[in-house]
Amino acid sequence: MSTIKSSDEHLTLNADGSSKDIKFQANGVEKASISSAGAFTSTTIDATKLTGALPAISGAALTGVGVAGISSSADATAITISSAEKVGIGTTSPEGLLSLQHSNTTAPSGANGPTASAIQIHNTGGANAISAITFTGADHSGDGAMASIYAKHTNVSENSESSALHFLTSHNEADVNALEITSDGRGLSQFTAKAWCSFNDTTINDSHNISSMTDIETGMSYANFSNNMPNTDYAVSGMAYSHYCDMHGPYIAGVETNRVKILSLLKTNCNYGDRTTHIVIFGD
Repeated sequence: MSTIKSSDEHLTLNADGSSKDIKFQANGVEKASISSAGAFTSTTIDATKLTGALPAISGAALTGVGVAGISSSADATAITISSAEKVGIGTTSPEGLLSLQHSNTTAPSGANGPTASAIQIHNTGGANAISAITFTGADHSGDGAMASIYAKHTNVSENSESSALHFLTSHNEADVNALEITSDGRGLSQFTAKAWCSFNDTTINDSHNISSMTDIETGMSYANFSNNMPNTDYAVSGMAYSHYCDMHGPYIAGVETNRVKILSLLKTNCNYGDRTTHIVIFGD
């Protein structure tokens, strides 16, 4: 039997029996209840009548938090908004408008990329998908683009994936692809070398974008490009030296999109195999 009683100034409402609730009604309509497990349920709560601090609540039990589209399962502070309206992730004392703080020491590459990154932008578009960061500033129309950095998937085939990183600037209201870093590590721009090589005859000591040397005749050889030049208007500069004799050169004997002909000349007659030649190439 359910009872209402008072004892030592306590008012007790007892719903007798297991799984019995205490119900509160108005005009025969239930407005709130307390379950046998102690859970309080109400059709409405007037937030203007609430005072004091709420007890600690596990984020795992919250969904929505009063805002549609937000779900949280955090059990510790993940995002802090300071009184200066600055947002901190990983820090409770943000200094910038958005401050990220972490302690990763692993370079974000390969399989470790997402877990080692402070910021991850993921595009599910496959081949030619672009993930970009854009910087804008006020211009005569108020919304001008200043610069962008974007990564582009150039190949998503199994075991042959590749990508490129582009740096864009703005000039006369037009985008300028100022620098592209290719998947094989080349930097493509007007201010980066398209190729360079240090060689002795046909032996390459070190190089960039030079696949091989081809002997033509004494003192003359082809430097073959790993990646062809788009035209033959590129510029070649170089020097040559020998431990055993004075040298002139090198001289550029011919340019092609796939190779450049190099002629090393000796001031005096000596062993061509002793000479070392260096060339560097700039172009579109």
